[in-house]
Amino acid sequence: MMWDWHASPAARDLAVRPHVCDIRLPGVDSLLLTGATGFIGGNVMVAAINAGLARRLLCLVRGSDTADALARLRENAVQCGLLRSRVNWLTEDNVLLGALDSDFPPAVVARLSGVSQVINCAAMASFSTDPQVTRINVRDTLRFASRFAGSTALRRFVHVGTAMACGTQRGTRVSEQDAGHDDTSHLVPYTRSKQEVEVLLRRSLPDLPLVVARPSIVVGHTVLGTQPSASIFWLFRIIHQARRYTAGPHTRIDVISADDCAQALLRLAVKPGLRFDAYHLSAGARAPTIAQVVAAMDEAAASEDAPAYRKCPASELPALALDVARTERISNRRLIERALRLYAGFAELGYVFDNRRIREEINFEPLSITDYVSECMRTSRGVGILEQMSWDFKS
Repeated sequence: MMWDWHASPAARDLAVRPHVCDIRLPGVDSLLLTGATGFIGGNVMVAAINAGLARRLLCLVRGSDTADALARLRENAVQCGLLRSRVNWLTEDNVLLGALDSDFPPAVVARLSGVSQVINCAAMASFSTDPQVTRINVRDTLRFASRFAGSTALRRFVHVGTAMACGTQRGTRVSEQDAGHDDTSHLVPYTRSKQEVEVLLRRSLPDLPLVVARPSIVVGHTVLGTQPSASIFWLFRIIHQARRYTAGPHTRIDVISADDCAQALLRLAVKPGLRFDAYHLSAGARAPTIAQVVAAMDEAAASEDAPAYRKCPASELPALALDVARTERISNRRLIERALRLYAGFAELGYVFDNRRIREEINFEPLSITDYVSECMRTSRGVGILEQMSWDFKS
């Protein structure tokens, strides 16, 4: 019988008594989460708390002291949708002070030795060329994972990669076997770093109970829109306004929400047995086309008789960038143009990431962006394009 999160006694108990903050799931003694103050990690934290795992949750967090780290955790939890009535479920017991590259004191090492599951969301998720991208995503991640080599308590180490670890030389339908090689080309250091660390984790730590989860494009939240993060949604806004880009109208765009992604990561971490060691968290064959997303945005904006979206040549990008800069009153037109050229490289690939593994493993059915793009638009009102871009080009 397929394991069913919703049918489990713990999940039924939580549905009946939603005030419960400590529910026992088989085999989950201590769940360690990294990146909890980030976008995906913050949503995983909220999912874990809402699933009744608050007292079994440890979060690796930077801070001047434990109280400061806890304040950061609570702030991001609310940002990612945790009810304020549950914020106090997060206490200093949930905090492990430090970062991936920290030299931990004996007391922390002792707590790490009892961890039964790890969800490693920590990364520098930036498309900038900052050398920290490689340092954090490869060297520091490998060092952190090595702490669990030989652990007798650890049952699973879920590492969050990216579906674009496959590089740029694949067909439009990408399977999990298409990542993890050394000879792929990449558009940005971030995706290369994720591919590199995945290879090193498998080679250097063969006994680590590693499962790699590779999200596709994570945009917005099905309920909160861009409140937790505006990452990448600025591009959708530009395409919607400009009615053109370098990818064709029938090009599919494989997008999932942060909350669907978080639920999948949590389930992969706590399910007693898994059939594979790598999964795409993606829309897969149900990924909408660019034209469908634009149409959904038109409907949300109550736009009537809007011009049809069209594919444009790369030679039009300077003019497109100029239009955006004028509308948004941005002085640096070249910044907009560089960003549009960079993302054009991804959009033109038209990748659809096969998600049959995750659908069969945990009944994963992510909501299409066409169904929640209205919330992303609502929460973007009054927010500038440049401000939203900062989520992806931070350094």
